[in-house]
Amino acid sequence: MEDTKRIHLLSRSEVEELYVRPIFNTHEQKLYFSLSESEKQVLAQYANTKTCVYFILQLGYFKAKQQFFNFTFDEVKNDVQFIVNTYYSRPVSKMFTGRISRDYVRIQRQAILYLFSYRNWTSDFTPEIQAHVGDLLHYYPKGHSAFRQLLAYFDHQKIIIPSYTTLQDIFSRAFSDEENRLNTIIASIPTSMSNQLADLIYRDDGITTLNIIRADQKDFQYTAVKTEVDKALRIEKLYTFAKRFIPLLNLSKNAVRYYADIAEQYTASRLRRLSQPQQWLHTLCFAFHRYQQIIDNLIVSFNYHTRAIMDAGKAYASIAQMEHSSSIVTNFPKLAKFLKWFPARSSSMTQEELNEVAYSILPKEQFSALAEFLDGKSFDKKAALWEYYAKSSRLFSLYLRPIFTTVTFEYYKDNSYIGGLIDVLKSHYARGKSPSDLKIYDDLGFTVPKSMVKYLKRKPTDTHIDPYLFEFFIYQKIYHEIDRGRLYCNDSISYCDIDNDLIDDKLVDNVEKIAADFGYLKIPIYCDQRLDDVLQELNDAWERTTCNIQENNNPGFSIRETPLCQASCRFYSLR
Repeated sequence: MEDTKRIHLLSRSEVEELYVRPIFNTHEQKLYFSLSESEKQVLAQYANTKTCVYFILQLGYFKAKQQFFNFTFDEVKNDVQFIVNTYYSRPVSKMFTGRISRDYVRIQRQAILYLFSYRNWTSDFTPEIQAHVGDLLHYYPKGHSAFRQLLAYFDHQKIIIPSYTTLQDIFSRAFSDEENRLNTIIASIPTSMSNQLADLIYRDDGITTLNIIRADQKDFQYTAVKTEVDKALRIEKLYTFAKRFIPLLNLSKNAVRYYADIAEQYTASRLRRLSQPQQWLHTLCFAFHRYQQIIDNLIVSFNYHTRAIMDAGKAYASIAQMEHSSSIVTNFPKLAKFLKWFPARSSSMTQEELNEVAYSILPKEQFSALAEFLDGKSFDKKAALWEYYAKSSRLFSLYLRPIFTTVTFEYYKDNSYIGGLIDVLKSHYARGKSPSDLKIYDDLGFTVPKSMVKYLKRKPTDTHIDPYLFEFFIYQKIYHEIDRGRLYCNDSISYCDIDNDLIDDKLVDNVEKIAADFGYLKIPIYCDQRLDDVLQELNDAWERTTCNIQENNNPGFSIRETPLCQASCRFYSLR
């Protein structure tokens, strides 16, 4: 295979860095040219000083890069000088030029391989390395990344890396095999789905669907939110299919993201130049990943608008409270005047005359407000808050309801209260019904907390809870539960359940073997040690905090003993 046709895994500078003989500074010379006892024993087999120096040179370079290099004494004068000064104390210029014989070079290399339990590269390793590269491409489809992982594998297997051209040939075959493997699986995509994939990259009224889908949400305005919802609905079926199909490809999340990024970065015309299976692979991974990004955007928009409505409601309630307090204070003189007039009123006044004069002094609508104030009842700010929400039903329908009906929310507990609320509203809108058709008590048999019932009715005498207020009551719950991390969406990236990102327990049980196969033997050790350290820190913090509370070193806590103290139990309550 000609070099011009070989795959380019590394840049020219990276190739040189990998294969060039190391050039040591003084510190590195001391490090790599120092000899252990076993190395000194091997060195003692050579009687000729020139041969000994060459052995130390080969040994030092091997320690640094686990490779052998061809060189002459003239090319490494500084290193020769260091070795001679350290071990022999003789003038270099009068001793060594050229190199030692090929037989001695070969014998020394065999001895070094034996010292470090390394194996020299032979073509017999090709099938093993070929298979491992094939496995790596499932996780690291980008050649550069897979190559770096392969170097770790060579180090673990203690095999000297072959020439760069050999590795290029291995990777070329591995990429070809991986493409054939994926193409075979991709070919099984149903025609209905492949047609949808094709529709993504072919023009529709002058612009491809791909370009529409990959455009980012610009802001939180209605048009932007609606566009994002439309994009999610447009590729929802593809995403649902991709969730079932992509696991069949046996690719890591990193690999799926890589194939999706290609569709993200390439123009549609460039994608159309790929083979049909490759078009389908990239667009399917793109649809899968892009849908999750869109859902992320929708959840962010949902939180933004819910918080905006809540903040506006708080401002409205605060203003209403201020106006209420102001009206009370304003009417105090009228109340005083009424109280002075009432005992001195004429006894001959009829009831109508009495009402007319009384209400002219203190308007009838002010009696109840002043009476509640005198009775010690404060302004119901929560009622004013829900009064604002009742006026904001249009905002719910424009910004929140489309997102709510599009995003699939799940609660961390089964048969939960919040899950029931969501199901009630979801099923109602799934049947194509309007909010006004929602009868909380009669049709659904669903009860909200008693403390909230009066706020969710427009009038105290209403039989049913107001459907719009009930709707926003649920949206508030969703907002708070998302913020607490208890409500999640597994069709998103940032808001999915943590279990969705965890690997199967069977893989955890095989962590030592997997780490060894990929050349990272110490990872399980580091993980176990780190977990032990963190647990110990937690235990220490718990004991320290408990001790501080018991000794009254923490003024924020007081100890309240209960009957259960006989069983050595204590409850701590915040002051």
